[in-house]
Amino acid sequence: MKAVIILPTYNERENIVAILSQLTRVTRTISGFSFVFLVADDSSPDDTAGAVESYKGNRRDIVIVSGKKEGLGKALLRGMLYAVNVLGCDVIAQIDADLSHDPSALPKFFEKMRQGHDFVVGSRYIRGGSIPDNWGIHRKIYSIAGNAIVRFGLGETRVHDWTGGYRVYDKKYVERLKDEVAPYSGYVFQIAFLHNAIKLGANVGEVPIHFTDRRFGHSKIAPSEYIRNVLFYVAKERFSSVVHGTFGKFLVVGTIGFIINTIVLELLVAVGAHPVVGSAVGAELAIISNFFLNNSWTFGHKKIKSKNIPPKFFQFNGTSLGALVIQSGTVAIGTFLFGVGMYRWFYLLGVGIGLIWNYAMYSRVIWR
Repeated sequence: MKAVIILPTYNERENIVAILSQLTRVTRTISGFSFVFLVADDSSPDDTAGAVESYKGNRRDIVIVSGKKEGLGKALLRGMLYAVNVLGCDVIAQIDADLSHDPSALPKFFEKMRQGHDFVVGSRYIRGGSIPDNWGIHRKIYSIAGNAIVRFGLGETRVHDWTGGYRVYDKKYVERLKDEVAPYSGYVFQIAFLHNAIKLGANVGEVPIHFTDRRFGHSKIAPSEYIRNVLFYVAKERFSSVVHGTFGKFLVVGTIGFIINTIVLELLVAVGAHPVVGSAVGAELAIISNFFLNNSWTFGHKKIKSKNIPPKFFQFNGTSLGALVIQSGTVAIGTFLFGVGMYRWFYLLGVGIGLIWNYAMYSRVIWR
């Protein structure tokens, strides 16, 4: 099998020869793979590409792919596409070119791949991993906080290190995700690529790594911009999951039920019925609407078969009774304490509380 190791570079002339030499030695100990080292250079002003050319000589396992400076994400994607489309690789590895990642850990990544994982991440935040002791407190906070925001914000807590650049993965993720990750030019590319791979079903493994500070050159990361972009990505993804996911559909169906409930309530109140009666009748009609719309759309992937609809409908009514009691009870208590004229406010409050009850019961009981 062929593995391509991508090293994204910008002004890494002082480090690139050392990292290529170390990788050459380490990869000789990894059986079952032939290796190509691909330097994805952003037209470095310090002539990083020239240093690579001088070092490689006649070696055919070192390749340079140059492009204009557009950010880490664009450099990585350029290297990924070249590795897949031109070099015909089976597996891709990434490693920072500034010697902050220890090449001697690379065999552990490939061992994880042999064990059945198809996306292996180097982690600073699991047992055996670490970040530099000499980092300032602000940099430690940025690193730890950034990963925590992603990990808990996206709800993918099984992965501990989202922002690191030490990885090995199957080429299929490049082939299937090249368009999805193309808009990300900076460091958020790492998050977006891993996140989308997980959504495709990636079997993620982690290898503990000791991250060390670069000896030469300067870090390219701008902490405030990085945190801002991370927050934006997480917020966007969470919003998208709500709008397009099960809960988003549930809200649409609930809105239709709310409209039915409200119209019936107002009509019955207009003809002299007490708001509690109007609220209860409207709620039952909304329940009927909610059952059939949720079954055909919201939970369509777990749709109840025709023969099971009658018993499930009665069960649905039973679970929805809680929301009906919550709604009518809220209206009853509110109108008793503050007068019938306040019924609309307590109706809205009851609907809001009942919404939470219904989603929990529908997803855990009816369409579990």
